[in-house]
Amino acid sequence: MLISKISIIISLIGISIAIYIQYDLFDGYQTATGKTQALYGIKHLMHLDYVVIGITSFILSIISIFKKENLKTIIQTLSLSILSILLLFLEIWKLFL
Repeated sequence: MLISKISIIISLIGISIAIYIQYDLFDGYQTATGKTQALYGIKHLMHLDYVVIGITSFILSIISIFKKENLKTIIQTLSLSILSILLLFLEIWKLFL
């Protein structure tokens, strides 16, 4: 049960970082002009280093499967870790334009 709790905490940290990054990208795009807006997708690539947080949480979720922990908790940890990874890969900030 301890591994699942650690995985949930790491996933929540990853999700909050991903939301902050997406908001920062959106805010920066709003203040950018011309060529900067055209090449703004490149700035998104600099933030992909934070995927390690989601991957770590995903690995801990896999470990908790082998430790035979609670199935409901395992499903929660897997979905939170996948969500934290997807929030960084997808360009959600473009939806708010």
